[in-house]
Amino acid sequence: MLYTKSGKEVSKIGIGTWTIKKENIDDEVKSLQFYFNQGVNYIDVVLAYDNGAVLDVVAKFLKSVKREDIFLNVFITHGCAKIADVEEQIKVYLNKLGVDYFDCITLHSPAVLGFDFKEYVKEIKRLHTKYKFLNIGYSNLSPAQFEQVKDHISFFEGLYNLENKINDDNGIIDYCIQNNIPFYAYQPLRRNRTAKQNYNKVVSLADKYSKTQNQILINWMIKHKNIGTLIKASKQEHIKENVEALNFEMTEKDYKLLDNFRNKEFDKIPFSYCNEEGKIRIDQIPNQPIGIL
Repeated sequence: MLYTKSGKEVSKIGIGTWTIKKENIDDEVKSLQFYFNQGVNYIDVVLAYDNGAVLDVVAKFLKSVKREDIFLNVFITHGCAKIADVEEQIKVYLNKLGVDYFDCITLHSPAVLGFDFKEYVKEIKRLHTKYKFLNIGYSNLSPAQFEQVKDHISFFEGLYNLENKINDDNGIIDYCIQNNIPFYAYQPLRRNRTAKQNYNKVVSLADKYSKTQNQILINWMIKHKNIGTLIKASKQEHIKENVEALNFEMTEKDYKLLDNFRNKEFDKIPFSYCNEEGKIRIDQIPNQPIGIL
């Protein structure tokens, strides 16, 4: 379980910052504040988003709340050609966000590194001591890479949604749950594309519980799978819809319907955890043109 520095439990719904734009900074900050006021206190930030301008938006938001009440996760991401670039990214985050600590630093993917993954593991342990960030996280690791970090990992972000269950299949989610390592899913709704498929099972559950399809999916992942969800939303009605997804319970039988759901087209996609030729990198699987998009 995760806690903010002030001791508050970190929300299972987290704020994703993909597509946040500085040109809409006032509206974006209002959306982040509304999320926070609804009890959502987790936010992740990726330097590469909006060519780095996302940091200006998040910095303005952080000034409007108590820093210790927010769980701030920053990502080591594209641009790490050499080992020294890891620390340089940390310095950029500290400077641009105007903070003196992070709750977590997470590797976006080994695919962003221009050097050996083992060297990153050694370096992030050193920087953990130097900068005193509270948690070390990883994302998009293969099972073999995951094995290398079991001694110090305290957070994992990975692909998971109704159609993309790779991290269930490879045992990473089970390990995280069994060892109290929070697992947060990116693209849990495939940016609303899952709902657009109108799968019979999801539609019937939405009708049964008088909820939206997205609420059914969020509820299933958080309440049944114990997986956190990272969701970007700007409109207040969408934010409320997401948060209110936790205000009901489904039967075990109904949860199992979603557990057992498989999309054979997605299951057949040849994928890699890095950049193998002829394969789709794992983080790009949800974006593949399958079904009605």
